[in-house]
Amino acid sequence: MSDRQTVADANVRADSYFVVRTKARCWHCGMPTPLLALAVPEEHESFELTSLFEELDAEGNAQERFEWQRSGLSALLFYVEDLPAEVREKLREISSCYRLGYSVATLNSYWANHCEFCGTLLDDHDLHCEPDSAFVMSNGAAQIERLRIERPFEASAGGFSYEPEFFSSLRPG
Repeated sequence: MSDRQTVADANVRADSYFVVRTKARCWHCGMPTPLLALAVPEEHESFELTSLFEELDAEGNAQERFEWQRSGLSALLFYVEDLPAEVREKLREISSCYRLGYSVATLNSYWANHCEFCGTLLDDHDLHCEPDSAFVMSNGAAQIERLRIERPFEASAGGFSYEPEFFSSLRPG
């Protein structure tokens, strides 16, 4: 994996990535709308705390060391705050409904699904963290497809769902 970083606070990187697609009803207008999620394969790396030094810095704080670590598990990403230009462009080609948006719930901007009909931001917590939600359901895998993009990927992601139940059984898009 390249050490070249184009996202300042990247905490995940891979030589390829997936766009996972499905549909769900908008909580606001009730219409079925397309949804996207980003995923990385087992070979991805994440920027993780690897050790705390016993030595203290000038302010008396323990020194931390972060390093890129190979995961060995596939992962869906959510609360994605930053993406390289090439990935953003690819996402725009695939769907205008997955775009940067401000969430009142998180008081932050991140790459989020928006309803195709009413434009409402569909919060990642509701799509990735709730039982039987769009990207958590195990029995709905037949309605989800994945598109593998053979291009380098990196992101600053606030959440990871490792080895989602349905991921290995997804049909290629």
